[in-house]
Amino acid sequence: MTTDLASPARARGLPLRPAPAHPPPFALTAAHFLTALLWLGAAALGLIVVAPLLARGAFLDPHVLAVVHCVTLGVITTTIFGALYQMLPPLLGVTVRSVRAAALELGFLVAGTLVLVTGLWHARPAWQGAGWLLVAGAIGCASWTLLPQRRRATQGKLTGLYISAGHSALGLAFLLAGARIGEGLGWWHVDRLGAIAAHFHLAALGFATLTAVGVSSRLLPMFLAPDDAPEWPLRWIGPVAGAGLLVFAAGELAGSRAATVSGAALLALAMAGYLALAATWFRRRTRPLDPALGFMAAAFVGLAASVAIGLALLQAGAGAAFARAVTAYAVMAVLGWLVLLILGVYYRVIPFLVWINLGGASAAGRDPAGLMPRRAAWVSLAVIAGGVWLLAAAIRAGSATAAQAGAGAFAIGVLGVIVQYVRLVVIVRRTARGRAAER
Repeated sequence: MTTDLASPARARGLPLRPAPAHPPPFALTAAHFLTALLWLGAAALGLIVVAPLLARGAFLDPHVLAVVHCVTLGVITTTIFGALYQMLPPLLGVTVRSVRAAALELGFLVAGTLVLVTGLWHARPAWQGAGWLLVAGAIGCASWTLLPQRRRATQGKLTGLYISAGHSALGLAFLLAGARIGEGLGWWHVDRLGAIAAHFHLAALGFATLTAVGVSSRLLPMFLAPDDAPEWPLRWIGPVAGAGLLVFAAGELAGSRAATVSGAALLALAMAGYLALAATWFRRRTRPLDPALGFMAAAFVGLAASVAIGLALLQAGAGAAFARAVTAYAVMAVLGWLVLLILGVYYRVIPFLVWINLGGASAAGRDPAGLMPRRAAWVSLAVIAGGVWLLAAAIRAGSATAAQAGAGAFAIGVLGVIVQYVRLVVIVRRTARGRAAER
């Protein structure tokens, strides 16, 4: 059964207006989200292992890089692709170009991430190169499936522009990753720190954040129902962020401090505008906060913290303290911002999708929001967000013990989230079988 998130009869859980196109089969989105949750569990366990390294500021350690890519590719990229397949019809009014290519993308992405993470963990450039090629295939399949459809959009054209800009940043980030792997194989030389800094920002603030800005500009106002949701800031946030990314990346690669600082200033300005817009949505909301919105609110706090830390890093620095600050910045940008945002979207979207696709006749007349235990969800938010902030603070202080405590709290919270989704599927299936037996 396919899912129309915008169907008028089913819109109570996810209030999107009717779309002229239908999402792909539920199995495609479910496979992406399930894969991302499994990677999140693996990354949470890996985070405990590498926490002492993070506390030393060893962000270039192969084990740290492996765990980072478990999150960036395994969790964030997999989630974005799966969400875009599902959201393209209600947001843009077009369907995906090919379900088969989308399924092929997931296969390439899973295999590529696994090979790349293994190659990073064991510091084997050849394995990293093989993983890079597989992930390149995944990105190619996703881009071919999603991007051409933007030109056919009947609505949400600004959102489509953000999605395209995010994919462009992903392409540049991926080229830089290939350049780094080529250097490891001895083919050429690139500035290691500059290439990594450019790659990280193009991936995290380019691909992931620009996509989040575009999609959230449609979803968050629907979730919060503010009495006013201005759209005009989105017309300058994206261009300013895009210019900032390009100038910053060029500065890092060329070793130009002036360009690096200028690009960072533009990025900070764009993120400040986005945070102000999000604050407006939350401040003018007409609906109470639920756990999903709580995760999203915490994510915006994490984004604000990462911007503040990033600006502080513009002061020239070196040594262990500076390395720890860089590491804390990456933790807040990836875990405190992007992962928390994803978990918030999951809490709102996954119950609805499971309810409408697996519930059968039992889905009629039941609100999917009630399928998730609210108290457990709030506790998960407190434990996960608290773990991230403790980890970042411990890194700044150089405390390996506190860093492992923060990583452990994060892992416990993630495990609790996964258990809640297992419980959700069990309840929906059991209810559906019970209703079928009654008939």
